[in-house]
Parts: sequence; C-alpha cells; structure tokens
Amino acid sequence: MRVAGIVAEYNLFHQGHAFLLAQTRAAGATHIVCVLSGNFVQRGAAAIVRKEARAAAAIAAGADLVLELPVTFALSPARRFAYGSVFLLDALGCVDTLSFGSECGNVSAIQNTARALSLPETQALLHAQLRQGLSFAAAAELALHTEYADLGDILRTPNDTLGVEYCAALAELHSTMRPMAVQRITGSGTRAADLRRAWHDGADVLPLLPEATQVVVRAEIAAGRAPVRGERLETAILARLKSMRTEQFADLPEVREGLENRLYKAARTAGSLDELIALVKTRRYTHASLRRTALHALLGIGKSDCAPVPPYIRVLAMGAGAAEILRAAKHSARLPIVQRGAQLRRLDTTAQTTAALERRVDDIYNLDP
Repeated sequence: MRVAGIVAEYNLFHQGHAFLLAQTRAAGATHIVCVLSGNFVQRGAAAIVRKEARAAAAIAAGADLVLELPVTFALSPARRFAYGSVFLLDALGCVDTLSFGSECGNVSAIQNTARALSLPETQALLHAQLRQGLSFAAAAELALHTEYADLGDILRTPNDTLGVEYCAALAELHSTMRPMAVQRITGSGTRAADLRRAWHDGADVLPLLPEATQVVVRAEIAAGRAPVRGERLETAILARLKSMRTEQFADLPEVREGLENRLYKAARTAGSLDELIALVKTRRYTHASLRRTALHALLGIGKSDCAPVPPYIRVLAMGAGAAEILRAAKHSARLPIVQRGAQLRRLDTTAQTTAALERRVDDIYNLDP
C-alpha cells in the first residue's frame, strides 16, 4: 500500500483538483488521503459549498479518505495552515507522499526555497523587512531575492508559496513523507475563484466541473444549500466588531502591534465590512488577513483557542480504500482518530474544547440566509 496525502479546500472542486488526484494515482499512489478545510476557508470566507458536500465530491473523484482541518488552522496564514495540515497527515503514520499542485512543478526548487528561508541570515533579513511594515509574504520574497536571487520568484505564485510551507512543515516535523509537486494545468474551469465569482453572478458553472462534482453540487442546489453567500454573515460580523472593546480585538489570533486600536477606531465608523477593511488595510495586513480577523471575531476565536497542533484526526468522508488506510493507521497513528461524535467524549480537555468550537462554528455557518 502506498498512501499519498493532499491538502485542499475544494472550494469548488474543479478540473485542476481532479487532475492532481489523477496524477497522484499515476505516480504510484494506491490510496489518497485529503485534509480539507471545514466550512470556513483560508482566505477568510465561508465556503461556497458546505464541508460534507466538498468531501463527498473528493471521494466521488477518487480520494479514499477525507480528514477535516480544524478551523483554527484553516482560518490562518499560510504557514500555520500548512503546518496543521501536514501535521495531521504525518500523524496518521502511514502516509508516504505529500502531493500538491505547483506553478513551477519543480519540487527541488521548492524544497531549496524552504531551506533557504529557514537559514539565520535569511530570517534576519525577513524580520528586518517585517519591522518596515511589509507582509510576511512580501518580506520573505525580498529576503530571498537578497540572499538567493534564483529562489525569490518561487514565492510570487500562490501554490508554490504553499508548497514551500508544506516542505518547511515536513522538515520541522522530521517527517518521512516525500513531497511531490504536480505542475498545475491552466484553462477553463481550473480557477476556483473564477468559478465562485461566476456562480455568484448567476452563471451556470456546473458544465465546467468534473462530472462527479456536478452530481454533488446539483444535490446541494436542489436542497437549497448552495451556493452559500458569505454576505449573509457580513451584517453579523459588523455588528460584532462594533460591539467589541479594544482588549477584545487584541485577543484575536492575527492582531498584534497595535492593530487592535485601528480596528476599534474603524469599527466605530465603518458602514460595511469592506469599508472597515479598507480603513485598516496596510502593507503589513493583507485583505485576507483582515477578513480572517473579522471571522475570528464573529466565531469567537481568540489566541488561547489556537492550539499548536490539532488534538485529534477527524474523519469527514470515506471512500473505497478508507478501511485499509484506517486499519493501517490503527497501529501507526499518533493522534486519536474520530469517526463519530460520540468518540470525542472519551478524549482529553483540549480535544473537547476544540470539538465544542467546531460545533459552534458550524452552527454559525449553517444559519439560515
């Protein structure tokens, strides 16, 4: 048995995602495990389709097992998002390969970039740029260009940037998983952001999706559950932000260096969430970071909720090969594997707290429009 892991959001599951699964199989994987963001995704938004349906689409397209990434990792910067995801795959103890989409398709260049970023001289340059007010991504790119001119361009593309973080996580965990970069295809139906935008604008995007995804999404539409429109939460977010004190802003996970004061001031005057973000945004704080912060406020996620690692492995969906993976993981897993909610009651306090947070987050996501 050769097991590959894939980190995903599948928001929506499109032809590029199906291509990655197929290429991972072609490279020799007999089984595929996906780690999937839940109902809120890394760019700071509600997923356009609920997590159960996205997991079902992955199974229908050929994945064997889908695990859920806890919300405090899913709603995080790339480094923490990647670390939590890789940690879960590594904790299964039976995953051989970490497969990911890449603009360059050059796993050696991605690994070299991750190594270069970890060196003391690069870190010193990076932190100097952070003190100048640059975002982490911009500071990292500039630091690399200064020390290693041939590597800096890797961080200009989103999938390669995530690939660097995956490789950094593998190194930090001393994982035996082997990274595999699959060069992304481009073309119609291969950009989730374009598909989401078109769907929200009323276009019929179903013909652009893999057939297996179409079946799942049609069922969600028929049940009145899709597309999920994040705007329905924005009034609630703004109301929450306007009710918060400065010290409550300071407790949000990505708030630091006085950002709480800017948020408090902007919340007093902003008439919309977009206006608030425009008032607060700087080179250091990106649009996605501020949207995550707004969601942290609505969902009641504070710094103390962000455990350094996930406390359990939560199974979200199972396909043809799931039983074989779980049988192997029974002997190799370094975290408890949860398939049913009742199993959580036997876990420790950290796991119980995480599970309660996940339930609260899902309840908010499932509020009627």
